[in-house]
Amino acid sequence: MEEIDCSAQVTVEIDELNKLLACALREKLLDESPSLSENCIFKVPSTLRRHSETSYEPKIVSIGPFHRGKNILEPMEKIKMWYLHCLLASLPGPPEESLQVFVETIRELAKRTRNSYGEIIDLSESELVEVMIVDGCFILELFRKDAWLVPRHKDDPIYNTSWMLENLYHDLILLENQIPWFVLECLFNLTVSVHEQEEDFLTKLVLRFFETMMLMTVPSEYKPRGREIKHILDLLRSNLLSSSLDIEPTNTTWELFPPVTELLRAGVRFEKGAGDDIVNIEFSNGVFKIPPIRIQGNSESLFRNLIAYEQCDRHSTDKFTSYAVFLDCLINTSKDADLLVDERIIAHALSTEDLAILFNGLYNDTLVYNFCYGGVARKINEYHRSQWPTWRATLRRDYFNNPWSISSFIAAILLLCFSSLQTLFVILSY
Repeated sequence: MEEIDCSAQVTVEIDELNKLLACALREKLLDESPSLSENCIFKVPSTLRRHSETSYEPKIVSIGPFHRGKNILEPMEKIKMWYLHCLLASLPGPPEESLQVFVETIRELAKRTRNSYGEIIDLSESELVEVMIVDGCFILELFRKDAWLVPRHKDDPIYNTSWMLENLYHDLILLENQIPWFVLECLFNLTVSVHEQEEDFLTKLVLRFFETMMLMTVPSEYKPRGREIKHILDLLRSNLLSSSLDIEPTNTTWELFPPVTELLRAGVRFEKGAGDDIVNIEFSNGVFKIPPIRIQGNSESLFRNLIAYEQCDRHSTDKFTSYAVFLDCLINTSKDADLLVDERIIAHALSTEDLAILFNGLYNDTLVYNFCYGGVARKINEYHRSQWPTWRATLRRDYFNNPWSISSFIAAILLLCFSSLQTLFVILSY
């Protein structure tokens, strides 16, 4: 009876399995990077999200594909469709013809739109085009109603209930809740009226809508400088950093420095800087000039989403994250926050305890490659290490804190001089 070579059979079977596995792996290989240079809208990394889930999640409206279909956001879909109807009704010509133009134009941008998102979009091309049209037109109609460019209907739930508008301020600044700016601009150009022909009108319309929730105490003038806008959150960031976008810091070393209370003991004075440029912080000869910042209910979400955007976008610098690091160094406790409030550097609608908690946890789990305040931090530490400012501050606080103390000190010096002179005359008389 012929013997079967079992070992050879097993070898053949393993070879076949290896070939099958190799083929399966080959099918899974990607011929291009999953991260594209066009990506500008991202899902917030879980390492950041876990610190404040609600700061990154929409409350009432989904914009774009990431949160589409969530049950809690479904009621707003009816309002979106009504807003689209209102917009179409204001255009010349039948609504069907306008919609057809919208679809044809946005479909041409479909590939570029898909590439703008940092995650795979599980939508067909037609579904993606629909989302862009419905969400983009809703945003435009909302901004136009806010500026009274179109009438507000007496039954409009958004403008009849202040809580809805407040939640929309929050939802429209979220990194995950964006649509590409070129889509919004395209829809704006397709629906523009004779009253909206001014240059950069859409940009000004957006900034007007968010003016009340911005961190600046006075509105700043946006200077585009030819820079491409990527989405609404990117526009808000550019507006906040308008004076420093083109300025590269000379010293990017991350140096920690003492908080407000300790700096005051070393003789540092705090002064309010220009109100339209919150990131332009200066320190010279013991004087800190810090532009005032306005902190209110939605400020934490704005801070966190700006930081998340900088952490995710390869083209962004760490300027706003550096600003958060700087504020965290300055404010350790509610007493530090109190002192900045007293100097009118912080205008707030939160308690100083909440302010300290907010600034102490903003940039956790982030990485700052280029700390934009390295030069300022170095000057602060050099001044703080110097002994004379500390002695001078101690003298001012303990001995020169009122006119009687100053008089007593002068009298003591004069008495000491007279005593020394008397002693000298006695010695010379011998």
